[in-house]
Amino acid sequence: MAKLFNTNLKFLEDMSLVFASASSEKIKSVSLLVIRLGMAFVFIWAGFGKVMDPAGFGMMLQKMAGMDPSITTGAALLIGVLELVSGIFMVFGFLTRPAAIFQIIVILGAMVMFGFDFTTGPAVWKDPTILGVAIGLLLYGSGKIGVDYLISRKMK
Repeated sequence: MAKLFNTNLKFLEDMSLVFASASSEKIKSVSLLVIRLGMAFVFIWAGFGKVMDPAGFGMMLQKMAGMDPSITTGAALLIGVLELVSGIFMVFGFLTRPAAIFQIIVILGAMVMFGFDFTTGPAVWKDPTILGVAIGLLLYGSGKIGVDYLISRKMK
């Protein structure tokens, strides 16, 4: 009986690793870096597409959002450049929270423009997930592996 009890106790000790949260700042900062790099990829990719074809995205803005045709190409180019910049900021962990605010606005704008139907297509996982990640970066910032952290240390 004692052996069975010790075996079960050992199993529970091993399982505690599954349910434990990250205990070190290093793990948290590396996790935030990985999350930032994922968001950077998303926004650099999206921004690059808009910058390379602002007229194409401008047509989409005209059709989907009812924007005036005279400003859609310029608006598309501006959105694309800002997406690129916010993605680059995420790579370096520079102005992470302001970049996340911009990204939240873009994501919510896309959700409004394309609809909130999350039952079919890639929006099922993409839009709510990216929004959640952006909110997390707004709350937690860059972590210790980023320019924001270096600036905050200098300011103290």
